[in-house]
Amino acid sequence: MPDKKTIWTSLQDHSNSMRSIHMRDLFQHDPNRATAFSIALDELYFDYSKNLITKDTLQFLIQLANASDIQSRIQAMFSGEKINISENRAVLHTALRAGKDSVINVDGENIVPFIYEQLDKIEQFTSRIHQKEYTGWTGKPIDTFINIGIGGAGLGPKLVVDALTPFRKENTKSYFISNLDYQPIEELISKIEPETSLFIISSKSFSTLETLTNANSLRKWMLDKGCTAINKHFVAISSNIEAAVNFGINPDNIFSIWDWVGGRFSLWSATGLPIALALGFDNFRQLLDGANLVDEHFKKAKPEKNIPLIMGLLDVWYNNFLDADSHVFVPYDESLRLLPEYLSQLLMESNGKSTNLDDKLVDYETTPVFWGSTGTNAQHAYFQLLHQGSKLIPVDFLAPLVKQGNKEHHTLMLANCFAQSQALMKGEQSHSPQKFFPGNKPSNTLLYKSLNAKTLGMLLAIFEHRTFVQGVIWDINSFDQWSVELGKKLAKTVYANMLTKDEVAENIDSSTRALINLYKQKNL
Repeated sequence: MPDKKTIWTSLQDHSNSMRSIHMRDLFQHDPNRATAFSIALDELYFDYSKNLITKDTLQFLIQLANASDIQSRIQAMFSGEKINISENRAVLHTALRAGKDSVINVDGENIVPFIYEQLDKIEQFTSRIHQKEYTGWTGKPIDTFINIGIGGAGLGPKLVVDALTPFRKENTKSYFISNLDYQPIEELISKIEPETSLFIISSKSFSTLETLTNANSLRKWMLDKGCTAINKHFVAISSNIEAAVNFGINPDNIFSIWDWVGGRFSLWSATGLPIALALGFDNFRQLLDGANLVDEHFKKAKPEKNIPLIMGLLDVWYNNFLDADSHVFVPYDESLRLLPEYLSQLLMESNGKSTNLDDKLVDYETTPVFWGSTGTNAQHAYFQLLHQGSKLIPVDFLAPLVKQGNKEHHTLMLANCFAQSQALMKGEQSHSPQKFFPGNKPSNTLLYKSLNAKTLGMLLAIFEHRTFVQGVIWDINSFDQWSVELGKKLAKTVYANMLTKDEVAENIDSSTRALINLYKQKNL
């Protein structure tokens, strides 16, 4: 088999020849193209026929994956090898949804029993809440759940709870607090009753600045409202038991999370407690089962029928060989309105790196910018750019084939989804340059029968593994995130200078000094 460098060169040559080919012609010359470039998995259907690829392109990309040792890297992740080399950690979010009889060792110990111990704890706790056996300081049952966490500890559970609103437990409410801005807390406390509220502090270290600041402010609010038993209203998801207990949390209400679970991959862990509370443990279990189904697919499917592998390779194809520095997600499903934001974090925090596994700067592009919003709103915003702009921007369309509610609305939504992918591919000739649509704009379409916990679990696992494939090809570590450290360190110095009337420290640059002084003029 050719080495990676040789295949990379072949793909560069191939991409040059593909630039003169139009997808219209590919469809015209091959009536079976849609069948050849599509994959079905359970109730999912992935159509990638509207891409600037041929069967040769696909074979080159699969060769690139093989030359990158994709199968051994997949095996290394699933088996618990410490592939997060900068932190010397295993990467085992997949273990969180593995079968109970699985054996997955970390440092010589099978972690699966510990996972199921926490799942049992989550199930028992949520059952007590839903059966109204767990009460607050005045004896009233809990009906409001407030998650306090940022990054993966906030956005993942928030996405799932929002997306699966039709399945939520009757007469319950959920809120999510993440930003340091106090405004969301002001809005929250105007809506909730302290006697029936449960606050979930989600921080692996129990030291995250935003999370602890918000948690302390909400604890003070509870005390000001007369709460005499903080430990009945605050629970924690953390590995720092001591800090959680010192905050005032009952040790029995501290749910474990391990260092082999990264934040943006953590909703499958106890971080998913807000999901179980809002939707019931059965739905949380189905979410895990859907993800596990995709895990098995990713491990076992042949490359040409492997959905996450094909997705990741197409991302590399456009990013590295066709100069596409941006990619957009457009769910034609209002239930998935938070998905583009979630995927932006997943993909860009994972692969927004410029250093490879050998600690050398790369000389090629890594992750593009991932963004998006729901259709049909998107059609009246940035689809002008997609259709007639000068940039090549691949699109992922997502949509349910069946949705409860008004059938006419749903059919029109799907018609727009299908028509937009067709229009991007075909384009339209016109005598007027202003009305000319060049077409040849690539897209994937990912359909699902209907959105439920299992389906959503499948979708999210597909995107996780897609992210991993990108990282393998780019030879980077997708599982660390040092990006916030420098800003956090500098913020301490800036904050200290903002609180004093003394002169700003001389070692702070003139721009930042001026900003601090403007703050002081208005606030001190």
